[in-house]
Amino acid sequence: MNNIQDYKYFLILKKQKILFKIFDPINGSSLIKEMFIENYFQNDTYNLLEKFLEKNIFEIEKELKDFIKKIYIIFESDSFFEVGSSIKHNLKGISFNHGQLNDSLIDIKNQLEKHSKNYEIIHMIINQYVINGVVHKILPENIDGDNLIMQINFICLENTIVDNLKKIFSKYQISIDKIICYQYLKRLDNFSIENITKIANDIINGHNVNEVSIVKKTFKKQGFFEKFFNFFN
Repeated sequence: MNNIQDYKYFLILKKQKILFKIFDPINGSSLIKEMFIENYFQNDTYNLLEKFLEKNIFEIEKELKDFIKKIYIIFESDSFFEVGSSIKHNLKGISFNHGQLNDSLIDIKNQLEKHSKNYEIIHMIINQYVINGVVHKILPENIDGDNLIMQINFICLENTIVDNLKKIFSKYQISIDKIICYQYLKRLDNFSIENITKIANDIINGHNVNEVSIVKKTFKKQGFFEKFFNFFN
């Protein structure tokens, strides 16, 4: 396999089962452990996760010959909350600057966080761009029109759920790098359950050009589309 430092560790928390998988960018996905769930009740999620980790995590680390420091969660849950919004720009008679779109995305994200303090934004996706009434799935590099509308979808999860998941993993000195909504992955054109970690890895690495990523500040020189689809804390 590839260098262990290149692995990503995924825990897939579904209603029917819990799986621990490794994603290796060269050799793909490997299933390490799984636990089937006979009768799923959402209130049992934490207990089931605790049981899985208590039984398997040390054995997994021993098999990997590595301590798991961070993990990505693919989470299937009815607790995700989705809300749509839109931003309209009047471009007539102005000198258009792509930075204005970035500022608008930051503003609408901040507004949602201000009015939904009990929720954490898990995904922020631009569904489509409407330029003079014409729908575009991807933003044209050169915008020719008098008005632009961006239609945006937010996928959120209650802070208490996020905090509870973090607390469970913290008992094993593991931090959650990102939570990914399973239902969101299922809506993607290239989805397959066999390839789920590859798809999730692509999302993490920003391969969905319409998903806005919230990343740590970096001084690396970036191109326009990298800058446009990243927020800097």
